[in-house]
Amino acid sequence: MTNSIEEMKDNTIYKEVVIVGNGPSGIILSLMLSGRLPCFIHNEHPDEMLSARLKSLNSACLIRQDLAFLAQGLEGRCTNPVSLLMDALLHPCADLGLDLEPLVQFRPKGIEIDHVVVGQGPPGGSWHRIDPNVLTLSLGSWMSLPEVPFPACTINEKRACSRDVAAYYEKYVTDMELTKYFVNDALVTMVKKIGDTEESRAAKKRTIWVKKLDRDVVERVKDYFVPVNEDSENRCFITNAINCLMSRNARRSRHCRRPRAMHQDTLKKINQAKSESILIPKHERKKSISCCSCCGETENNRSPKPLLHSQSLDTFTKPVPFRERLHSSICDEKLPRWLVQSTDVDTGEVTRYSCKYLVLACGSYDSPNRLEIFKNGNDPEWLMHDLRSLESRLDQKLYEGDSVDPVLIVGAGLSAADAVMAVRSRNIPVVHVFRGRSAEFTKQLPENMYPEYHKVRQMMNDGGSTYPLYTAYPEHSLVDFNSETQTVKLASKAGDEVKLKLSFAAVLIGSRPCISFMPPTMQLGIFADREIDSKTNPVEINPLTHEVAGQEGLFAVGPLAGDNFVRYIPGGAVAVVSELYRRWNLVES
Repeated sequence: MTNSIEEMKDNTIYKEVVIVGNGPSGIILSLMLSGRLPCFIHNEHPDEMLSARLKSLNSACLIRQDLAFLAQGLEGRCTNPVSLLMDALLHPCADLGLDLEPLVQFRPKGIEIDHVVVGQGPPGGSWHRIDPNVLTLSLGSWMSLPEVPFPACTINEKRACSRDVAAYYEKYVTDMELTKYFVNDALVTMVKKIGDTEESRAAKKRTIWVKKLDRDVVERVKDYFVPVNEDSENRCFITNAINCLMSRNARRSRHCRRPRAMHQDTLKKINQAKSESILIPKHERKKSISCCSCCGETENNRSPKPLLHSQSLDTFTKPVPFRERLHSSICDEKLPRWLVQSTDVDTGEVTRYSCKYLVLACGSYDSPNRLEIFKNGNDPEWLMHDLRSLESRLDQKLYEGDSVDPVLIVGAGLSAADAVMAVRSRNIPVVHVFRGRSAEFTKQLPENMYPEYHKVRQMMNDGGSTYPLYTAYPEHSLVDFNSETQTVKLASKAGDEVKLKLSFAAVLIGSRPCISFMPPTMQLGIFADREIDSKTNPVEINPLTHEVAGQEGLFAVGPLAGDNFVRYIPGGAVAVVSELYRRWNLVES
């Protein structure tokens, strides 16, 4: 597809697909929409059942396969079957410690689909906002995207620094020539469905409506319309029918053959057909209707093929493959479904996109969870919700030579553990508050791979009695604070209270996706009464297509859909693109 742009309105740009989020989820989806599709290079897998299913395939392209059939029986650290399938193909038996070559490669076998990826910062998403010195939980090799290996880790033999991951994703977009699809440093501020709005009415003025024939009417009249001999220009029977009705008084014997007799009620039904419509752009208007969605060919590439009456009706109603840039309305009878508004974070310039398909790839680190006492937005200046800001303030304080009072860390997860290590490494006292008795985040983390987290777990279990610069308050909560004196009040389960003076405080109790730009009445989560959370309440999707339940044309990928590790993210992109190819009847080149 070429990059032609249609404007529904002067300031609205039309795109087939709009992707919100430029992290790994948006990057891999953009790669596939640009035409690079996963193709099998061999079908031998250590899993004998999967290997048997792979050997039964007739096509090398994964997009055209029955994904549900291939993914059956697979297990892993996520619940989405296509994500488990892609992980098994890209990282065979990775959880068993094996480092095997992938079974698929991403090759330019698909169609370039016009799309745009909108993100708040540079490509890589939230990886640019994470503390650059923090090591990834996943192995470095699992952080890679297709066709470009992740560079060898410089600090740890197996895990990678966050700054290296962020740089890798930003460079990946350039290396794979995806830059033209990315609009960076732009914040999506509004998304709404397009109904009977000014935008949709403007779109209607630019199109001409051609009524499709009712299926029952087509079945009754198709035998009257037969092609002429192979030396003449061939047309499908619906084309012949429309041309015949449009110019019944003219001599068009070359294009169609008039029926000798036709019942009046049939003619009336044809003229008054109320079925769905096909949109034909003005620039493609002709005196007679050329081949359209019913035969799957254009005027230039049509080859003479006799029409067989034994063919099923579905043969004549296939959408046009996008081998050339055709207006997508020929393939999809509906107008754009979504309107997306974004604002440039530097200039404030507002851009609006309309699209048929909207993909949420926002990640899960945009909005930190907050304690009840801070939910009114009355944060003191010494309170932070991310490690990077805390480290920056501490370094500034140390550079100025000021004495630093203890730092309060609230939380019992990995982010809080990172903060404890960062503060103690600067020889600053830490006060660690958490609601449980001890740490549980190391249960699935082998000690030989994650020694730093096991060290923090020991400190939390010990209470800090044998570790300098560390004091733990298990089963305590922060119940009050004073902004002016920089003091906080802690309370235990038994009701005991402790008052502490601090230099800074960091509340690190997790984060959630920020999708405040979506319509407030749209319930997207599995639990409608809760906020979206990638772990406890992800977006409710069709697991095989990743389309949001009850929202036509809206998809979710990555952490929003429950794929919380980069190694599982390609599966969501495969599910979305496979569904789009199915709807558009696209075929690989």
